[in-house]
Amino acid sequence: MPLDTIYLTRHGHRLSWTIDFLTGTYSSQFPTPTGNPADPALTSHGVCQSHELAEHIAGPQFHPKPFRVYSSPFYRCLQTIQPTVEELKRISAESGKSQENGQIGSIDQHAELDVRVENGLGEWFGATDFFDHPAHPTLEIMSTLFPTLLTEASQTYKPLLIPSRRGETITQLHNRVAIALEGIIADIDAEISALEAELPPDQRTSKSVLICAHAAPLIAMGRVLTGRMPDDSSEEDFNVFTAGMSTFKRRGASSTASAGQSVGHAEGSSGRPLAEGTAFIRASGSPPQWRNGHGVAGGWDCVANGDCSFLSGGAERGWHFDGEEAFNTGPMALPSEPTAIAAATKL
Repeated sequence: MPLDTIYLTRHGHRLSWTIDFLTGTYSSQFPTPTGNPADPALTSHGVCQSHELAEHIAGPQFHPKPFRVYSSPFYRCLQTIQPTVEELKRISAESGKSQENGQIGSIDQHAELDVRVENGLGEWFGATDFFDHPAHPTLEIMSTLFPTLLTEASQTYKPLLIPSRRGETITQLHNRVAIALEGIIADIDAEISALEAELPPDQRTSKSVLICAHAAPLIAMGRVLTGRMPDDSSEEDFNVFTAGMSTFKRRGASSTASAGQSVGHAEGSSGRPLAEGTAFIRASGSPPQWRNGHGVAGGWDCVANGDCSFLSGGAERGWHFDGEEAFNTGPMALPSEPTAIAAATKL
């Protein structure tokens, strides 16, 4: 059976950064592990959240447990899922054949828990016409910082695409995420098909993937999976609390939400569907038709929206779009001129 469950989680509470809107210069109050000012570590509270997330996912009643794990390339995302991945690996190594594959709480015998770093899931930076946003951390750097997550085996994974350093509009972010999710789902479906080709139907188990990313991309993922894009992008439809978790289940052929609806254009508005400078590594440059209820890969239903019941602090640091985060004042803008960006950096 193909991939049927997607878990989306946001990184835990992190340290912050600032940007000088006139120059496009990023800075951080504290040194960052990668040297990138827009790539801070978690706060102590965020670390606590990461361990509570791990306890929840590794718990005996959490099912199906992740079969594959993907992450944005930023430090805070890998740091958030580190306790989860390490605990799942420990359970898998210790359980061996003591658990029947497919039973509640078990880890699939074909699970590969080394993290796949996908740049297409990376942070959203607003469009700019006069400077480059900080580059994504490289896999070489991150593998030295997270050796238990990024082994030699996981480093063979090639990302689907890399976002433009000139940032994106809200529409372009949604389309970028749609391409990434379409590719991830297709990859996993193909792997499952190959693994289960020789298995009888009663031995084919439910499969899930865990994805850790950031507030804006996660909201976009919820919309891309369900195919439901609100007329107002600032609508608070998908919850993205720090270390919270949303669960999506794949629709059956009879419940496809696109039935009776026309599929809209991928870009959803005039202009470039993807930001200029987006680099395509394995993906094509054309976004899938996900709008109007269609959803990527046949569409998904959200069955848990930003669950934080397992976090001692409950739901914290919610976020929603508040218009375009555009940096179009230009490097010579006068201090008295208002900038085009109204929202603070995403926490």
